[in-house]
Amino acid sequence: MKRTIIALTVLALCQLSAAAAKPTAPKAAVTPNDAIAKAKALFARYVQLEHAFDPAQADLYADNATIVNNRIYPDGKKTRIPIPALRYKKVIRDGMKDAKLKGDISNYSNETYTQEGNKVRIRVTRYSVLKKYSSPMSQLVGPDATGKWLILEEESESHL
Repeated sequence: MKRTIIALTVLALCQLSAAAAKPTAPKAAVTPNDAIAKAKALFARYVQLEHAFDPAQADLYADNATIVNNRIYPDGKKTRIPIPALRYKKVIRDGMKDAKLKGDISNYSNETYTQEGNKVRIRVTRYSVLKKYSSPMSQLVGPDATGKWLILEEESESHL
């Protein structure tokens, strides 16, 4: 009887040990196709909200996003201007009504999507309908801590 209990105990311990040694399935990573699809959906929403002059466009930016505008002056001088994300979001919200009155929208072309880890870099050519010039724009989009896809970085160019 004693041998049976010892044998069963050893067998149970071996099974527990084997189960613990089995590798667990890795966390599902964002596949390139999923990430690109999410980035395309986010950018489509960005354009849709802009063309509707909807202040909710500001909600597509992370509160800690890195925003930089490269401003080009008529004399050719260039200035790199970092803009705090919360200030930028306020400018978007406050400026939509005026943008609508002026018809200040942009159209986008030459879109490319490149995966960078679990994020995606979007590069486009932006055409300002009001000011009639084209310029490059880049956005890095990806999931925040909750998994919501947002704009994490934006670099744009403006001409005065």
